Amino acid sequence: MPLPDAGDPTDSLLYQQLRSKKLEDLTADQLDQWRDQLFVEGANEDDIRRMILLYLAAGQFSIPSGPMPRTAEMVQITQTSDVGAYTIFKPGVGECWQWMGGDLLTSGGTGKVNFSLFDGTTYAYIGSASVSGQEPLTNDNLDGIIGQLFLTSDVWLVADATTFPTSTRVTAAFIRVS
Repeated sequence: MPLPDAGDPTDSLLYQQLRSKKLEDLTADQLDQWRDQLFVEGANEDDIRRMILLYLAAGQFSIPSGPMPRTAEMVQITQTSDVGAYTIFKPGVGECWQWMGGDLLTSGGTGKVNFSLFDGTTYAYIGSASVSGQEPLTNDNLDGIIGQLFLTSDVWLVADATTFPTSTRVTAAFIRVS
């Protein structure tokens, strides 16, 4: 089925150059070479749409393909009493966010904070950090998950200060990836 409002596919420069290739054999380099020949102009719109379809069908890229620009968020929560687990960050429906890092700050003694993933029913412990003063949250005290942890509205990040000084502040940075 041709693209809506598109010209005849047999007239497509893309299809003329790649017609002897099987979809499974297309490489990102081959597609990139073809893409580099295109100018961004109305006359090339149909070939640009075809190019995107081939990139996706050949499994050579996904949308989006990384962090979304201008979506970074910093969250800072201070706990001053033992309230149990509290939400650090919960994305909106249909969003996926990556945890980039953070730190802990305590006053009045040493604090320990447990971090877990939560789906509304079940907690999955992912690590803890103890701090007297201010310390970064690192992969050493959180089992290598920072930068590898993705959160959605179905599974989000919670914390619980279990050893409680006067106050414990958690600061965390996130970036949206889809």
